[in-house]
Amino acid sequence: MNDGPTARARGVGRTIGCVALLAFLAGVRAPAKESPLATGTMEVSGFRVPDYDETGRLRAQLFGGHAKFLDDDRVEITDLKIELYKDGELSMTLYAPQCIFDTTKKTATSDGEVLAESESMTTFGRGFFWSAGAQRFEIFHEAKVLVKPAARTQAKELEQ
Repeated sequence: MNDGPTARARGVGRTIGCVALLAFLAGVRAPAKESPLATGTMEVSGFRVPDYDETGRLRAQLFGGHAKFLDDDRVEITDLKIELYKDGELSMTLYAPQCIFDTTKKTATSDGEVLAESESMTTFGRGFFWSAGAQRFEIFHEAKVLVKPAARTQAKELEQ
């Protein structure tokens, strides 16, 4: 294991990058001119950003394999995973290879593929919009829904 100055410097650099990403995704603004964010040179890998409602309850968690700041408001995220919570319980997980996250509006959009997984169904398609504030998720094109067997059984029981 290497605990030398180079390894510590890499760890500090990762920590600074993660703190910057978390602050930006939370809506904190950096100086517009000359900032690494404004020039698109800031990048972060392997991160998690939780989103809480006004009472402190977890609403969503955004995970990314890699994020590149395009400007002060937009971040390109690859290997996206968003966990959505309802009443403190995981209700749905979204997966996408890539999206653009708007740090001001707290929205994610993509023209690419998306998969949404819940206990009762799997939904997939192309192109999506997600809003943290409105707790809204939409698939724009070629949306398909697969209802899981347990959900079908439960629906039949309710009909009787």
